[in-house]
Amino acid sequence: MHIQLIVEREQNNAAEEIRRVNAVMVQLGYEGKTVFAEAYGADGLVQILEVRATGGQSEIFVMDCTREQVQAVLEWQSCNDEGEFEDLVIHLVRKA
Repeated sequence: MHIQLIVEREQNNAAEEIRRVNAVMVQLGYEGKTVFAEAYGADGLVQILEVRATGGQSEIFVMDCTREQVQAVLEWQSCNDEGEFEDLVIHLVRKA
């Protein structure tokens, strides 16, 4: 599992970075879907990421993460030592 943390002061910059990464993924044939973190608590965000990863999604974008949500995802990554999600890439965009 690979986690990219995008920290931007202005929301427009974060959205532009997501558009750029998403465009590259589409060109490579990958489908990137966005999760809106404000709909979940920290544990709920980890659960939805696990559901999507188990369902075969290999690239996940998460918009507007709080510090607690980022920490929860990093803890999930550190506990996942079985290699089940080795090719999973998660882009976390911190709330501006």
